[in-house]
Amino acid sequence: MSWGGATGLPGVSVFYAPFGADAGADLMTFFNAIKAFFPSGLTWQIPTSGDVITDGNGELTGAWTAGTGGTVVGTGAGSYAAGVGAYVNWQTGTIVDQRRLKGRTFLAPLIVGAYDSTGTIVNASLTTMQTAASVLAASTHLTVWHRPETSTSNDGSSGLVTAGLIPDQVTSLRTRRR
Repeated sequence: MSWGGATGLPGVSVFYAPFGADAGADLMTFFNAIKAFFPSGLTWQIPTSGDVITDGNGELTGAWTAGTGGTVVGTGAGSYAAGVGAYVNWQTGTIVDQRRLKGRTFLAPLIVGAYDSTGTIVNASLTTMQTAASVLAASTHLTVWHRPETSTSNDGSSGLVTAGLIPDQVTSLRTRRR
C-alpha cells in the first residue's frame, strides 16, 4: 500500500494476508476511520493486486487480484510535522524463537490537532485510532510475516493478527534514503 501527497512521502506500508483473503475492504475501512487525523491531500492507495509468497523462505510464487482496493484521502486541517505520528503494534498468538511474533505499522504524519499539550496523542484521537485498529485486527484478514533467518533457510513463518494496540506515544520516522 502506498502513501503520497504530503512532505516526506511517498512511502509504503506492507500488509500481509492469509492466502485467499482479501484485506482491501478492511484496509479501506481502517484508513477511512482515521483519515481526519492526517493532513488533507495525503493519500493511501490500497492495491487491487500483489504478490504471493511462501512463509518459509519468502519466495515469490504468484500474484493475487481482488476488487476492493481504492484511494483514501486525509481530511485533517492544520499543520503537521513530516514523519511524526503514531503507530500500531500488531499482536499475534504465534511464537517464533521463544518470542511472540509482532508487527508494526507507522501512522505518520498526524496533524497538530491530534496532539495534546503534553506532546502525546489527544484521548479522542487515540480512542478513534484504537477502535479502527481493533476492528481491522478482528477481520482475520491480516498476518505478520517473520522473515527467514538467512537467504537460504526455510524457517520463515507467519501468524494471524489477533489485536492492534496503539500506545499513547509519539514516534518519528527516519528515512533510509540517501
